[in-house]
Amino acid sequence: MSQVQKNEKENDQAGELGSRIERHKAKSSLPKRSKIHKNKKKKSKAKIKFPIIQFLSLFFILLPIGFYGLNTYFQDRPVRVTNSDQVVVNNNEEEVTETIPTTATADDLKDNKEKDSEKAVAEKEKEEAKAKAEEEEKRKQEEQAKKKDEEKAKAQQEAEEKAKAQQEAEERAKAQQIADEKAKKEAAEKKKAAEIQAAKPDKDEYKVVLHTVQSEETLFRISMNYYKSQEGIALIREWNGLKGNEISNGQVLKIPIKK
Repeated sequence: MSQVQKNEKENDQAGELGSRIERHKAKSSLPKRSKIHKNKKKKSKAKIKFPIIQFLSLFFILLPIGFYGLNTYFQDRPVRVTNSDQVVVNNNEEEVTETIPTTATADDLKDNKEKDSEKAVAEKEKEEAKAKAEEEEKRKQEEQAKKKDEEKAKAQQEAEEKAKAQQEAEERAKAQQIADEKAKKEAAEKKKAAEIQAAKPDKDEYKVVLHTVQSEETLFRISMNYYKSQEGIALIREWNGLKGNEISNGQVLKIPIKK
């Protein structure tokens, strides 16, 4: 082993020894556990020893607070005043009432009685005015309601009259239309009758010859015999009221011949 290694080993042993000594000193400097518990018990005993001092201290602290609270309570209570003068001073929005006692005389009592009477009269007048105003308001409301009902009834009546007038106008228009159609129809019938009458031959222009139908004789043959054409068929029908061309044996026909 060299000298250097030997020196390093000695230094390590010296350092370890020194650290052991320091740890031993630290342990010797710490108090014992029994001593610590003993000190705690002493402190708790000292605390329990003087509770009355703490109570007195708390009492003297709370005493002025209690006086201040009572003083504030009695100052805020309303003061009842009877037969006395009141002086009210407003300072910083706080109302302070000072009561000055006075000796009530007969005049004062009389004045107070008159004041009370005047006050009662004023209150009565005020109540009457209020009742009158309420009655007037009620009357106005009733009038407005009545007016609204009248306007509603009037509007309803106007609507009914308008509907009735419209219905009557429609009925008149319908009746007029029917009358117009009837007049047109009558005019058409008259025109047709006039045309028919105009188409009918005048009987005064013809002389009538009676012809007895023979067997196997027809309107065509009769027309050819008297008119030399078949145009006489219509004339024979008209004068005899025939609807067709059928005639019977022995039938007497009127044959109109122009004069």
